[in-house]
Amino acid sequence: MSDFGVTHQLVTLDIDFERQLVRGITELSIEPRVSSLGTIRLHCERPVVRSVWVNGQTAEFRRQQVKTRRQLVHKLLRTGDDTLHDEGDLEITVPQGQTGSLKVRIEYYVVRPQSGLVFRGGIVYTETHVNPSSARRWVPCLDDMGERSTWDLFFVVPASVGGEAVTAVASGELSSVVPHPHDVARRVVRYIVSTATAACTLGFAAGPLTGACALGGAGAEAAGGVFAFAPGGRAADAQATCAVVPEALEFYAREFGAYPYATYKVVFVEGLAGVVTCAALTLVGTDVLHGSREIEAAYEARRVLGLAVARQWFGAFVGAAAWGDQWLVAGLAGFMAAQFVRHHLGANEQRYRLKRDMARMCHADVNQKPLSYPEQGPWEAGEAAFAEVKAPVVLYMLDRRMVKGGVSVGLQRVVPGVLVAATGGAAVDTAGFLRTCRRVSGVDASAFAAQWVFASGCPVFHVGYAFNRKKLAVEITLHQESTNARATAPWARAQLFAGQMTARIREADGTPYEHVLDIRREHVGRFEVQFNTKYKRIRRSTRRFHMRQMAAAAEELNINAEVLGLDDEDDSNIALFGAENAAEKRDWRVVEWGEDDEESLASATFEWIRMDSDLEWACVMHFEQPDFMWAAQLQKDRDVVAQLDAVDALQHLPSAAAATTLMRTVMDARVFYRVRADAALALARLATPELAWIGLHHLAKIYKRRFCLPPRAGEDRADAEDISAPRLPRPNNFANIGEYFTQLAVAAALSNVRDRHGEAPLPARRLLLATARYNDNSENVFSDARFLAALVRMLANCVVASKQFAERAVGADDAVLFEIERLRRADALVPSPHSVVTCACLDALTRLSVVQRTHALFNPLLFCAMADAQAGVAVREHAVGALMLHWGLGDARAARYFAAVASDERGGRVSETAARFVLALTVVRAMAYGKQHSSLLFQEQQQKQGGAPEHIDTDARLVGGLESFIDSLGDSRELQTIMASAVHDSALAAHARRLLGLLHMLVYQVVDSSVPPPTAGQRKKLKIKMGARSRNRNKLHVRNASSGSDDTPLALAVADEPLDIDDSFALLPQIAGTRPPALVVEDERMNSPAYEPLAETKPEGVDPPVRVKLKLKLAKPRSPSVSTLPRISSPLAHVPAEPPAGQVPRVSQVSGAAQIPSATQVSLTAPKTPAVPVPGPELKSPKAPSKAKPRTPKAKPAPAKPAPEATGLTSDQRKAVHRVLRKLGRHPSAFPFMVPVDVVRDGCPTYYDIVQEPMDLGTIRQRLDANAYARVSDVERDVRLVFSNCSLFNPPQTPVYNMGKDVESVFIAEWDKCGLSRELADTHIGTGEVKQAGDAKKASDTKNSGEAKAKRAGDTPTSEAKKARRASKNKAKAKPSGADELDDPDAIMAYLDDHAQVTEGDWRLACRRVLQQLQAQPSALEFMAPVDPVKQGVPTYFDIVKNPMDLGTIRKRLDRSHYTSPDQFRDDVMLVLDNCFLFNPPDTFVHAQGRALQLVFERVWAQQMHGPTGGIPPDLPMDDAAVDRARSILARLKRDESAWPFVRPVDPVALGVPTYFDIVKNPMDLSTIQKRLAKRAYKCVADFVADIQLIIDDCFLFNLPGSPVNACGVALRDLAASLLRQDNWVQWLSVPS
Repeated sequence: MSDFGVTHQLVTLDIDFERQLVRGITELSIEPRVSSLGTIRLHCERPVVRSVWVNGQTAEFRRQQVKTRRQLVHKLLRTGDDTLHDEGDLEITVPQGQTGSLKVRIEYYVVRPQSGLVFRGGIVYTETHVNPSSARRWVPCLDDMGERSTWDLFFVVPASVGGEAVTAVASGELSSVVPHPHDVARRVVRYIVSTATAACTLGFAAGPLTGACALGGAGAEAAGGVFAFAPGGRAADAQATCAVVPEALEFYAREFGAYPYATYKVVFVEGLAGVVTCAALTLVGTDVLHGSREIEAAYEARRVLGLAVARQWFGAFVGAAAWGDQWLVAGLAGFMAAQFVRHHLGANEQRYRLKRDMARMCHADVNQKPLSYPEQGPWEAGEAAFAEVKAPVVLYMLDRRMVKGGVSVGLQRVVPGVLVAATGGAAVDTAGFLRTCRRVSGVDASAFAAQWVFASGCPVFHVGYAFNRKKLAVEITLHQESTNARATAPWARAQLFAGQMTARIREADGTPYEHVLDIRREHVGRFEVQFNTKYKRIRRSTRRFHMRQMAAAAEELNINAEVLGLDDEDDSNIALFGAENAAEKRDWRVVEWGEDDEESLASATFEWIRMDSDLEWACVMHFEQPDFMWAAQLQKDRDVVAQLDAVDALQHLPSAAAATTLMRTVMDARVFYRVRADAALALARLATPELAWIGLHHLAKIYKRRFCLPPRAGEDRADAEDISAPRLPRPNNFANIGEYFTQLAVAAALSNVRDRHGEAPLPARRLLLATARYNDNSENVFSDARFLAALVRMLANCVVASKQFAERAVGADDAVLFEIERLRRADALVPSPHSVVTCACLDALTRLSVVQRTHALFNPLLFCAMADAQAGVAVREHAVGALMLHWGLGDARAARYFAAVASDERGGRVSETAARFVLALTVVRAMAYGKQHSSLLFQEQQQKQGGAPEHIDTDARLVGGLESFIDSLGDSRELQTIMASAVHDSALAAHARRLLGLLHMLVYQVVDSSVPPPTAGQRKKLKIKMGARSRNRNKLHVRNASSGSDDTPLALAVADEPLDIDDSFALLPQIAGTRPPALVVEDERMNSPAYEPLAETKPEGVDPPVRVKLKLKLAKPRSPSVSTLPRISSPLAHVPAEPPAGQVPRVSQVSGAAQIPSATQVSLTAPKTPAVPVPGPELKSPKAPSKAKPRTPKAKPAPAKPAPEATGLTSDQRKAVHRVLRKLGRHPSAFPFMVPVDVVRDGCPTYYDIVQEPMDLGTIRQRLDANAYARVSDVERDVRLVFSNCSLFNPPQTPVYNMGKDVESVFIAEWDKCGLSRELADTHIGTGEVKQAGDAKKASDTKNSGEAKAKRAGDTPTSEAKKARRASKNKAKAKPSGADELDDPDAIMAYLDDHAQVTEGDWRLACRRVLQQLQAQPSALEFMAPVDPVKQGVPTYFDIVKNPMDLGTIRKRLDRSHYTSPDQFRDDVMLVLDNCFLFNPPDTFVHAQGRALQLVFERVWAQQMHGPTGGIPPDLPMDDAAVDRARSILARLKRDESAWPFVRPVDPVALGVPTYFDIVKNPMDLSTIQKRLAKRAYKCVADFVADIQLIIDDCFLFNLPGSPVNACGVALRDLAASLLRQDNWVQWLSVPS
């Protein structure tokens, strides 16, 4: 435990999206846990610290740096016990004399981060993990799960980026969104985390998340509000994807405990892989986003979001007490998610997923580590993935044993107790959890935990049985072994399991009897199960028996149908299909059980046996019984797990009767759809020549009957048709989800059938080709994109294993290739969601090009284009994988290309995927090289004397193959430089850096490989016989990688001499974390003085570009530097520092086949000019003097009044005053008054000329702490002086003026509430005096004040305006305005994003459309800009017009959200027209233009703002269907002969119209509309129609009537009206009557 604790932490982040820079300030309230605290150690891995203060005093600090090579490897590859992260990276020395509570203030930068904090796609977000390691990369903190505190998070973000509003979403509850006090183009967003939360669970996302929506429902109300945010205006997709979230919240709160936070937000981020869980916030990749028409994506999204919501309880709110307890957090979240799946999707779905998870767990639990073991560290990526599968399964088995062995409902009662205990800050631990389970249920789970938690492996059971007629008993023999029986890892030991297993026997009378088998820890167990029915043979050989059995099966399925609510008469006799109709039996080749083997059926004594019928064991079960018993189990048992077991057994017991049973299962819609899908896939295994292809026959018959149109001969002859006869598919109708998934499974099964040539038979290929070619989705309400993607993969699967396809020449007329290419081109024109069809086509082309030898199917140009950075993430991943598969790493250019892609810090998920591909390809190529390698001798020597050596070919082939493969790469210095730069570059994503580090270590041997410790019984010895080249190469590497140099300190130097080839470490760049990486911006003050250069020499005369050569040398250990910086007043100001001595060579993104620069060609650009400091909101901190603060001589702050000799404030008075000051400090509008005014920082040089007695709340707090006040009235006077100064300097209705009034009203209320007397009534400064003084100074000093810049040109105050000011002033005294309303959750969405989709019409968008149409009118040219009396020759204009207004000013006000209602916008437009009529006589030209503009405005206003009910007409959302319709309309417009002037943007130079943009202020063209449609930039249909209207208005504005272009505009308008009228969209188009 640390020597101190953090009770509260305040963080302010000023985000610069353009330069990918974050300026941060954090204040930590620290409570020491020891008597004398001399050093504070904080985690600070990535931030560049500039200065530190402790209780207002400058403090010394130093960074803990990596010193040895072993620490470097541990840090980068996360291997071993890294004590650096546990102790902290930032060491702060507490100044002398500071005791008790401490306030630590740190100013820092985060420059171009790529891990922990990521800038990607215009959005910045945190890669938060529930385990410590991520928060320290963007804020100095105590990054420990056991250290929790409350948080105040401030985000300073631009109001808009690229024309889109910026939204900041973070953990906690939104408190306020206010304009920045010094920059109207930015705003400050505040979130408060009132629940004690660990730093590692905090997260945020900021950027143009314009697709925002609020979700309703009982769960949303219980959670205080549920909100979803998505980029690109995809609000409809976010709404459809997150529709399940409120239901999940309500279910978890009802079953397990109340939601622990105030609100819940889901943010979708482009390029994010996986899910990021934060407190009250979840970040998900946009791959999960889907529309309301998608099916498969909805299932996956509900699984992902259901688990993400559960992690809010276990993961964010409840953490693990130690690393060995992290399995419990993952398991409890998975257990809750499984219960929600049962509630939401049904018990069959939950049991099906559980069965599959158990199978995955048993398959993977070989050589795996236990879930919990001593000295456990954080999980690696593979360990975490395995634990997230195993932990929920283990808890499910524990729950089943608690229910059976105890008196409770299992974990349903344990989980609420764990959550209650965690409310006090306690974390969950394994031992305490097991004690709670025992206390609740009475079942001792210690033996269970010893097998499943503290050990690894799964049991493998081989079960046999025999019926003893004498004893009337079933004798069961059970052989047990472990999946770790042949494991080689030292921690994976084979064990035997113990427990109880249920065996269910369905006896001859049809009654199932359950028997409990007590399994002991022994290899062989024998059990005798008593038979309950009097012994008799089941007479299965008679026709009456067959009919009775099938009727019983039909009755079982009818019961299932009633439970599921199905009522389909066509499926009521499926169980008897082919049994009563001879023609059906012949056409479908139906074979009943007993027709081939009557003897075995007649001798059976029971119907079937099920082992582990309650699904209580995660095991591999080998159980054999006759095939007819499995068929009976499939037909009669209603448990979905029993049906899956039967399907799996029948596919391994091929027979015609088994195929008939599977066929009936597939055709029966009353069977669970996943069982039907598995049965269809099992039928493909029965399509063999030995069974006369009966599986293929049944699959083709099923597909034609259920999913194809009947033949021309009629439905009655459909079954008699040959299976190879072609059929047309039915139009898509995916309303029945079960039928849809069954169709996919049957089609996939057809593609899996193989004939003697290795390809799918002709009937299968014809059906699949017809389905793809004649796919008709016109009447389907669901999307068919993923259906087509699946068909593409099936078509490729049909021929990928064909010998004929591999050996023959393939032409362009090949049916499969032609269909794949057609679908790819169609998807390029109209992209599918997430480009799933394109990805499937690229995958299919890659597979086919690998097997085709006689014709080159691989097109490098196509795949290079798809791998370009402009393509989507999924498309790029498929393209890079295909290029790597074809090019390999043997060619130096290809190796450099893939290394650059893998090390590109902007690639995100693509870089990580490329790194994984490179590592996998290296191992595969190494194994291929090692097959015939003969220079190795791998010997394993037994410790026993005389033991014969044993050759292990696999290991020898791998090691030898690596040696040969490394030789094949050649001595590529460029490749090594690129890979080394990526390994040591902390700006690269952590996962990609780790993968490249493993590859770099593997290929270039820069560190010794760590091997598992040998077992106690044997020792391995490796002897490698190498050639001359190998020995020469290893002389270089072994010397630098020797064990003796592992702990040698590392140092970097800037060398003047060229790189030395003999030194392998000369190519390594600087160590990650020692200096910030190279900046895109030129800011010489970005490097912190805390980072002392490790080299003695520095370049002189820095002129860009500078060519830097790096050389790594051994040096003595150097202690970290200490920085003592003067404190600066501005929280976001810079302190000049020396420029860095050198920067890391970075490899830019490589697209196509571009060449990568060599190490000597990489030049660095030195910084030129310092960046301008960006002011930000001041935080609560004592005043600190600035280095240079220019003030006027009379700008003297009032000195602190010494305390009188009399006794100061009493203890009660001091507490009351402190309480009032805390209330004021927490107010959202109080930050301008917390510190003294800085005339330079705040941009108000005349402040101290006007304010003679300055005062601020921070100074008042200092005086109060110093006991400088003798009376309470003195405190009141100073506080009122703050607000009187505010009113004196700031004109009314300015932002700071209003903030002062808001805070003053709170002060008056709180001061009266505390009952403090006002003793200074005679010296009280009244607001009337202040107003008079302010009126006297206001006229001369308005232009000099920083706040007066917000005053618009032409806004001359009138008497009516003064009355409005007084009214608003009185209103402000009565009720605070602005941010206080954000305490209401219903107002959150209005403050976060003004572009949220509304159903009743958005008046701002309507006003914008009105203004666009007005500006496009010829009559608006006179009113586009403010009147210039000199230029326009009207010197008396402002004498007559007192309130000038113009359309340009209206547009600025609209862009800056100046209007709060549509009436204000209309009043300004009418003011423009009234001014026109006031100044210009009726017979003048300008007056006539005003009348014409008035007519247009009235018509457009009525059209846009007056719906059928008198309100704003509803805006149709731009969903998938609307986008498709808009694209078709746009295509029709572009094809018209009159569209040629409007296809592309106007080029004034090429067309000879230089004045075009002087007249047309809002240009628009059809190609721009097409781009906006592709980017989903339109939120509603009205915006799309408005852009078409804009094209027409621009045409009429610039081109005179009678001209050719004007005639084209008329024709285009008429065509657009006719097309829009079909969907009733013409209401937003202005068409002359």
